[in-house]
Amino acid sequence: MAFPNNLDVEGPRWLLWKILPEGTYLTVIPELVPEKWDINEIRKTLVKNKVIDFDIARIESVIKAASGTMEYIGGPLELFEEGKRRYMYLHVTPMQARFSINMEVLKTDYHITNADVLFVLAEKSVVYGIDYETIDEIISKQFYGQEFIIASADPPVAGRDAVVTEVQPIDPDARPFLNEDGSVDYKRWDNIRQINKGEVICTRTPPTPGIPGISVFGHPLSPTPGEDYSLPRGMNTRVIDHETKLVATIEGFLYRNGRDICVGGLYIIKEDVCFKTGNIDYSGDVLIRGNVNAGFSVIAGGNISVEGSVESAHVESKTGNIFIKNSVFGQNNANIIAEKNMTAENLQDATIKIGKTLTVKGQIRNCKIELENLNMPFSGQIIGSSIAFRGSLKCGSIGGKIESVNEFTFVENERDNYKKELQKLTDLLLKLNATIELLESKLLPINSEITTLTPELENQKKLLVSQLFSCNNSKEQLTEKRKKLIRLIETMPDKDAMISAHTLFPILKVSIFDFEREFKQELLNLRIGWRKGTIKMDSM
Repeated sequence: MAFPNNLDVEGPRWLLWKILPEGTYLTVIPELVPEKWDINEIRKTLVKNKVIDFDIARIESVIKAASGTMEYIGGPLELFEEGKRRYMYLHVTPMQARFSINMEVLKTDYHITNADVLFVLAEKSVVYGIDYETIDEIISKQFYGQEFIIASADPPVAGRDAVVTEVQPIDPDARPFLNEDGSVDYKRWDNIRQINKGEVICTRTPPTPGIPGISVFGHPLSPTPGEDYSLPRGMNTRVIDHETKLVATIEGFLYRNGRDICVGGLYIIKEDVCFKTGNIDYSGDVLIRGNVNAGFSVIAGGNISVEGSVESAHVESKTGNIFIKNSVFGQNNANIIAEKNMTAENLQDATIKIGKTLTVKGQIRNCKIELENLNMPFSGQIIGSSIAFRGSLKCGSIGGKIESVNEFTFVENERDNYKKELQKLTDLLLKLNATIELLESKLLPINSEITTLTPELENQKKLLVSQLFSCNNSKEQLTEKRKKLIRLIETMPDKDAMISAHTLFPILKVSIFDFEREFKQELLNLRIGWRKGTIKMDSM
């Protein structure tokens, strides 16, 4: 490519340039135009020779036409003045280009133009997302000494995670079956969700790959694909239709085993659990038509329904609920454990651990209980028992006419969860800091190079700068989240109506967040909560 006026540059023989006072002209020799040519190579040639203010779109149009005559492509070509470079600062990453002009330029005769800014962008191969309005405002209003973003990438859109949707409800509210006449049939319990063979249990929508973005260099930015989740295949289930559906392989009842969803049959004991039956250990659901006698155990993976009473026995549901139509008479040697809920008429002399809600219609006497919530009617009564709870207690009467001591302790689990999350964040920040230090150490020798960087070093520098930018962004977000967690740990929020009761007979000892208070007077319709860092009692 031969340029007049000292623009002596070798280029394609099929392009002839001519600069006249009124403008620049280009002649394309049709018979010499190669079958494949790249407009970006022509752009690079112009930039390499410090030519500014050229219309690359017009040049491309003239080349495509290949008329063989001189075509006007714009005003006279101008060269970039190297002296201006010391007053122009440009920092480029794949995500953005930041630009500023040193105020010292005002002490010189240099006048920086829009074309100068576009030239330095072209030198750095920035071709996408250029903010021409901001560049024009910087130049026209002489916003010197300030940094602006003058090019921005289109960030990639992350893919959507796979979605597993349960078609069948697996955790229904457990209750006895209600007949049409309003009576309760305790031989049929609506505590297990029945399913037919071949019926769909849940579906899976596969993840999406995401949408690529475009960097300021015009290169694609790879998105983060959505995370994939498999169907929760358990016992007596099968995956079909390209892993998009989970179906039952037998007729039975749904229950969970960890994350997996299983189908199990109902194990029915038609009499008492005694020497004739032996101890019961079953992976599914159990229905006992009689009592659980002293000294025996019933352990089930699913729900346990007892139509009679429980004596000094061990009854445990690993993943479900326990329903006792009558009462528990534990003789100080009964252990009842349920992962979810439990219902009973009365509880006496027993140790009970419930994952969620305990419902008792009558009396709780001399029991040690761990649970989330307690639900009793006004007619219910608690005597001589200790209860550790995580949610709320709705009681009837607490205590009796003969003095007894009841102890209610709020088990603090929120703060422990916050502390665990804080430790994870702290560990992650330590790893991030180590990664940032490593990236900075790799970048330092490249930045200290005095000579022009090789293309390989330039690409390595761009990659390191991009990775460093991402790590610093993640560090800022994690640091802010860590501060919020610390504030939550230091100040626990108010909680109203943690304990409510119709009647209180002394003595009741209450412990919340390691604060203790004793109530020794007889009270009616009380409500106990936590407000402003102390235990408070109000009337309902």
